[in-house]
Amino acid sequence: MHMIRSYLLLPYIEAVEARGHDATPILSAHGLKSADLVEPHFRVPFRAFLAIQQAAADLVGDPCLGLRIGAEIRPEQVGSLGLLMSTSRTLREALLHFSHWGASMQEGWELEFIDTPEGADYVYRVHELGVSTRQDVEYSLANMCSLIRTRMGRNWAPAEVHLAHSNPSRARLYEGIFHASVFFDQPVSKLVIGNKDLMLRSERVSYALLPIVEAHLLASRTAQPDENLARQVSLIVAQSMGRRPVQITDVATKLGMPVRSLQRALAEKKTSFRDIVRQERQRVAEDLLAQGRINSITEIAISAGYADGSVFSRAFRTWTGSAPSRSPLRRKV
Repeated sequence: MHMIRSYLLLPYIEAVEARGHDATPILSAHGLKSADLVEPHFRVPFRAFLAIQQAAADLVGDPCLGLRIGAEIRPEQVGSLGLLMSTSRTLREALLHFSHWGASMQEGWELEFIDTPEGADYVYRVHELGVSTRQDVEYSLANMCSLIRTRMGRNWAPAEVHLAHSNPSRARLYEGIFHASVFFDQPVSKLVIGNKDLMLRSERVSYALLPIVEAHLLASRTAQPDENLARQVSLIVAQSMGRRPVQITDVATKLGMPVRSLQRALAEKKTSFRDIVRQERQRVAEDLLAQGRINSITEIAISAGYADGSVFSRAFRTWTGSAPSRSPLRRKV
């Protein structure tokens, strides 16, 4: 199952609330709350991400919500990927870097760079079936144009824009945002970019930042699903920690697999659901002790998913051999 950075939903929730609506129901329908969206490492199933985007558009009655949001998003709002646009010598290099690192994150989407005689097609694909992708496609292509303009100038435009879905009878809006002719009901969704633009060198480039940005992307990218199922389980467990009991049935549902299959797959990796929960509880508890933001052992216990401080203290002694109150990790507030 593909997981995507939850903070990318923030602009949709802010748009819903700015128009006087309550966004809580569309988040709670997927087991989320607003606080989840401001955690930098929190991830949500990509399928839920797509559904929330569409639900937000439906709630405010704007079929072009994703398009409008994508056009306004700043580079820093899409994380390290957004910085790649200003760290490459040419636009061609920048787009190739973006495609490579975007694919490595394994979030359920990809941008494919395809050379053509006139330049290149920059194709956006979503790997999900049975759920509307319109909001995400329009958001992503509009956002890509916005990112490109940070290096090419605000009047930059692709040669053409192709969208695989139908025209919502708002052609002028699309052409106003893309500054180009937009064609609907096409085989794929893409930006058509001329070779002159691709090869033009920009003065707005910070070459020295590229190794730093790539190092950050390497450290934060999502592991390959087939080689790290345990990591996916850990992420889901961490997202539930301290808010509701962590049940293997819930995790299996989010991963789209039967409980027995999940148990067998984890056993093949020499681990178990119980081991992963214990490891996540230990990680959360040790982090909170080290940060010193919470000094109450009971509060730390609850945040780590324990019923009370005494149960947590016994578990902590098992891990470290000492009580949490005497742990060398503990930093006083």
